[in-house]
Amino acid sequence: MSDDEAPKSAVELAMEKLRADGFEETKLTDNQKSEIADIRSRCRAKIAEFEIQQETKMRAVGSMEELELLRAEVSQEKARLEREMETKVSAVREQGS
Repeated sequence: MSDDEAPKSAVELAMEKLRADGFEETKLTDNQKSEIADIRSRCRAKIAEFEIQQETKMRAVGSMEELELLRAEVSQEKARLEREMETKVSAVREQGS
């Protein structure tokens, strides 16, 4: 069996589909990879810190309504922080383009 006939991994199949859809694979420098890792690490730390703060508040609430409001706030803030993270990661990726 030649290399062309060998079964493809899920990653190879996914990359072929992305390329067919016009996706261009970019190579990141070591500096970009490091910067992206740092951004993600800091964002995860912010999210964890916020969740811990909210856990304390949740233990002190007196009603289910207050608890649901706090849960919604946590969800919204996590989504905001994740969007912020992805925006920063995209900016780093575009530096190499």
